[in-house]
Amino acid sequence: MKELRCLVFTEQEVVRAVLDRRRRVKDVLPVGTVSKLVYHRNEGPEHEGIETRLTITDDNGAATELVLADTEVTAALVGYCMGRRIPLPVASDKMLHLINGALTLMITMNFNKAPRLVVTTGAAEGAGAADRLSPKRRIGR
Repeated sequence: MKELRCLVFTEQEVVRAVLDRRRRVKDVLPVGTVSKLVYHRNEGPEHEGIETRLTITDDNGAATELVLADTEVTAALVGYCMGRRIPLPVASDKMLHLINGALTLMITMNFNKAPRLVVTTGAAEGAGAADRLSPKRRIGR
């Protein structure tokens, strides 16, 4: 069994996420204002995924285009979600898709994995709720 979650981002959120991530990792950013955002779906055998292109226009009107791979944009969007305390599962597949022209982060979790083994350390069989409390809270009981 699998669970699928989709987070759909506005263009402003994508731009903010990418620029914040680039500043955080100290990548060089062109000076100017983002004037255009375009997504390209790559379907070739070598480069699958979504390519994001940011056009940045400076004060003189010169345009610079940043071409971003889907891995960078995915990392930026995950960081954006973490910064806004949106819970994301760590053990999941995260991929970008275009849905109705909007960039969407699809998160897939696989529930067919083996369950984690929980080991109890010598707890007495008749122990009540007091054994589950921290040692400081047990003192008063």
